[in-house]
Amino acid sequence: MTQPLLSALEMTLQASDGLLLKGALLYPEIEPEGDFPLAVLAHQYPATADSFAPLVEDLLELGVAVLAFDERGHGASVQGADGRPLVIDTPQGFGMEAFGAAFVSSITKVGFNRIDDDVLRVASWGAAQNFIDSTHVALIGASVGGTAVTLAAPRIPGLKALVTFGAAGELVWGEDGRARGRAAMQQTTARTLHTSSKADPFGAADNAKAWSEGLKHAKARIVPGTAHAMAIYYTVREEVVALLESTLT
Repeated sequence: MTQPLLSALEMTLQASDGLLLKGALLYPEIEPEGDFPLAVLAHQYPATADSFAPLVEDLLELGVAVLAFDERGHGASVQGADGRPLVIDTPQGFGMEAFGAAFVSSITKVGFNRIDDDVLRVASWGAAQNFIDSTHVALIGASVGGTAVTLAAPRIPGLKALVTFGAAGELVWGEDGRARGRAAMQQTTARTLHTSSKADPFGAADNAKAWSEGLKHAKARIVPGTAHAMAIYYTVREEVVALLESTLT
């Protein structure tokens, strides 16, 4: 008898400051013969979980369950502890100055320095669901989400893979943000791929190198150009998918 496929699960959980985080757990569209590995995705500012669509498709094709959430102040994750909306500021203009101003004002407004803790809470929720193999987990992040998953990595039991796209915004966590990222990389043994364009406008290439240099379990993949975060996905896709397949399946 054919077994019915698993339905997606909507996620709602409370962050450390009371803000509600929203996301969805997607299972591969195959009959479950056991538990699925889990990939947790943290997106870039000012996007939503939907920005990972091509990666999500690739992960599900590999047989990996995917938990993507809207980061605090983004998408559906905009209800603060007092019940009122708490939404990021977005650029009022098309240049880097407008982008930078909106990002900086959002840091304290919505509490970007809590995103790494949010990742831990989201991953814990996902690991507690049925048909999930909590011993085979991947963290994947883009831009500020990439820095967040890097900082969260040492706190995730069963972490097998860590992938970032243009990890940036490390100053959200203080002037020692880059050093904290390096320390986190020294505390995890998960296979890691930090990807960035060579001229990333937010210094992601420097982070990728600093967080990988001299570590046997980590690699920096720097590609030509200036594209940021998930904008380089198709360029590094083959290597990313190969890493996730070898570590999770």
